[in-house]
Amino acid sequence: MKYLFSLSLILSAFESSAATLDVEIQGIRKGGILNLEISRSKEAFESDGDDAGVAARITERIGKGAYQRSFDIPPGTYAIKLHIDENENGNLDTNFLGIPKEQYGTSNNALFLNFDSSSFDVDTYKKVQIDL
Repeated sequence: MKYLFSLSLILSAFESSAATLDVEIQGIRKGGILNLEISRSKEAFESDGDDAGVAARITERIGKGAYQRSFDIPPGTYAIKLHIDENENGNLDTNFLGIPKEQYGTSNNALFLNFDSSSFDVDTYKKVQIDL
């Protein structure tokens, strides 16, 4: 009996340490491969090489319109960056000035990859809407 009680306490501690993050993307003009990353550090968010600071990453084929997905993550401060690889070449295509030709977005609908302007706090539940 003591074993079952201890096990239930341990399991309830794990359940209370998780938060739910709902991500909703609006305005998808053309489908393709969604590359979405939820970062918990400035270094991970503002670069492509810091996997240690990435809380979640997905690569998924999506259609036009809207997209929604839930993530179970620990409470904390996060930022989201995404792009839709419309021609499925594995890259975010840009023009000769470096301006993206494919849709991209960040949390708080910030224009640039800046962790401070894109970050948000998650305690137990947070919904983030990104408009492309």
